[in-house]
Amino acid sequence: MKQSIIDFLSGLSKSITQGFIEHGGIGTSIGEGIEKLRKKLFITGVAISLAATGFFLTLWGIASFIDAMFTMRGLGFVLIGLIGVLTGALIYKK
Repeated sequence: MKQSIIDFLSGLSKSITQGFIEHGGIGTSIGEGIEKLRKKLFITGVAISLAATGFFLTLWGIASFIDAMFTMRGLGFVLIGLIGVLTGALIYKK
């Protein structure tokens, strides 16, 4: 289902870009602008996903360290989760 939606949106974007390019003049610059925007959005999405993965792995490492240090049997992960939830709530409140 997701893939068909992504394929539809990709095809729609390409057909709109192609329509702008076929009409020439202004259409070419609009088409180039859309292509640049698509590339920027893709690069931004990859950067955000890599940053989120790094953040998750850092929290996982901290929680594992707390568990190993104090032999809490999983409580370190709960503590890190609570800290994350409280931080998210404070950021959302601002």
